[in-house]
Amino acid sequence: MFGTGNKDNPLNWSFRVGHLFGIQIRLHVLFVFGAIFLIGRALLTGADGIGLSGALDAVISVAILFLIVLLHEFGHCWGARKSGGEADEVLLWPLGGLASVRPPHTPKAHMLTTVAGPMVNVIICAIVAGILITLGGLGAVPWNPFRAFLPINLNIDSAGALQHWLRVVFGLSYVILLFNLMPVFPFDGGRILQAFLWPRKGFGPSMMTATYVGMVGAIVLGLAGLFTGATMMIGIAVFGYITCYYERRVAKMRELEGDNNEFGYDFSGGYSTLDGLDDDKPKTPGYFERRKQAKIEAREQREIERREKLAIEVDRILAKVSNQGIDSLTTEENRILAEETKRQQGTKSS
Repeated sequence: MFGTGNKDNPLNWSFRVGHLFGIQIRLHVLFVFGAIFLIGRALLTGADGIGLSGALDAVISVAILFLIVLLHEFGHCWGARKSGGEADEVLLWPLGGLASVRPPHTPKAHMLTTVAGPMVNVIICAIVAGILITLGGLGAVPWNPFRAFLPINLNIDSAGALQHWLRVVFGLSYVILLFNLMPVFPFDGGRILQAFLWPRKGFGPSMMTATYVGMVGAIVLGLAGLFTGATMMIGIAVFGYITCYYERRVAKMRELEGDNNEFGYDFSGGYSTLDGLDDDKPKTPGYFERRKQAKIEAREQREIERREKLAIEVDRILAKVSNQGIDSLTTEENRILAEETKRQQGTKSS
């Protein structure tokens, strides 16, 4: 579905990799490129055979990440279906996953659909933490969010391969959970905030509040990424800010049009702004479509202003001819008058 949509939308640069529980699974090409980059870097930076071992570790890590993100998105799909809605497709891409879901347009349904994703990560962390505690005690679990892959008790770091990979599973699920709970729309934290405010403020105002909080949160996240040198964090912050900004603009436009009940960016059109998810429903144009339309409108506006200025200038030149004669015109004025005469003749002949 993504692969057959508008190729101008980068979200459509994906291909199908499977089908499970009636849900199509698609993989974004940038996810593949990112995986190849990580594996290649591990292979090239190693020495004396360590590179091959590091590349194998990178392959296993990417596979674990793929599985955790997939389970997270299937959690959203389960929540949508449990609330009486539909779920069609899951897209895995560099910033995580996007689930194409359509729950009923109610606060409860949206809340269940949203919360179901992070709950999958909570369950994964709880199970893995239980195993790690059994094997090495409380200190074996990497609870520190800033060191999500290292045990609290660093003496356990020399443990075997089983505990190492359990910590990788825990750490990846833990990081995905923490990032998704950020109050930055359209991540789960921002959606939870919007669904929580919806019954109290209405859908529109709750969307405005959620996107405003998300923009502030994205700025804070971006600054944190700059200070810590975390490129991925900066990328997530930029993505979150742009999404919040444009969804806020859509919300304001709908509000001005008098559509105060259902507007903005919500699950009813899918978990993200994607092409072709529900052709029977009108969709809010995506970011690139809106940007393209804005450029077209700006170009048309500039052309209108240019023609208005030209008309004023032609009127002035004609008045000068009437008062002082044709010989009084400058070379530039003659050029303008000749071009306008030619344009008018062409308009009449057509």
